[in-house]
Amino acid sequence: MADRVRTSRARAKTGICRLAARALPGIARAFAACATFAAVSAALVATPGASAQVLMDELPEQIQGVEVDEKLGLSVATRLTFTDSAGRSLPLAEIFNGDKPVVIAPVYFGCPTICPLVLERLTNSFRDLDYTIGEDFSVIVFSIDPSEGPTESNAAKMRYASSYTAGAARDESAVQEGWHFLTGDETSIAEFAGSLGWGFKALPNGEFSHPSAVLVTSPEGKLTRYIYGFDFPAKQMKLSLLDASEGRIAESLGDRILHYCYRFDPLAGAYTMEAMAVMRVAGVLTIIGLVVLIGGLFAWEKARNRSGTPETETSSRASTNTGTESSNGSPAALSA
Repeated sequence: MADRVRTSRARAKTGICRLAARALPGIARAFAACATFAAVSAALVATPGASAQVLMDELPEQIQGVEVDEKLGLSVATRLTFTDSAGRSLPLAEIFNGDKPVVIAPVYFGCPTICPLVLERLTNSFRDLDYTIGEDFSVIVFSIDPSEGPTESNAAKMRYASSYTAGAARDESAVQEGWHFLTGDETSIAEFAGSLGWGFKALPNGEFSHPSAVLVTSPEGKLTRYIYGFDFPAKQMKLSLLDASEGRIAESLGDRILHYCYRFDPLAGAYTMEAMAVMRVAGVLTIIGLVVLIGGLFAWEKARNRSGTPETETSSRASTNTGTESSNGSPAALSA
């Protein structure tokens, strides 16, 4: 028995040693990474004067000026003209005509990483909406690269528009009319991007440094919302469109309540439920419910009384007849 216990302990120790041996390289790498990070941080802090100040206060030249300067409430440059994916000149005033809110995505079609991801996520968000491009809102995807033209914009439009309409009951002609993939000259691009507050910079290798943000405007072209990053939840997009249209594209009572109860929280960077609005809606719904309930009870009582009247009259008549027969029978009984 003792031998078996010693054997089991020996095996356990061996297993633990093997696990430790396997884990040590990973642990060593982790400690090495931490040590390297600490050493670099210490070196940066210890670097005297000017070089440390440069590292701390100055951005790399490639991304200087590449930022978003929000211009909420201001109008975009609608007087400009771009070229659409079919090679036709398209004045922006024809899109910002007061009819539908507009989503704007500044990109460039030759972008190797960020822009395709933005367009893919944006398309997925549009697919999840119960609003339709061309019917309820319009979309502008414009290139910041002046060397691109209809060839590149048409290829992008075919890719993303077909993905949007695939397997869905959407009017493809409306989508084609309402989703614009545009290119333009350097001056028009710079002026339009400047009116959006969307900064970018051309790099020596032919690519562009730019932020990741899409914008939403009112039907007249006033900027109402900036949406940052690579994730565009359908609910947030819907609320942005409702906000931009001031609720005009709401298709149901639920959409109107949604628009009324949610407000954009700049600190959270998203729409959140407003407590007071919810309480007001709940109060109105409660009053409506009570009115309907009381009205229903009155109607039911009135109907019940009406249905009970003939029975009462019949009972009265039966009682009268019985009394008459009894009265008529009394003399006969006495004479007998």
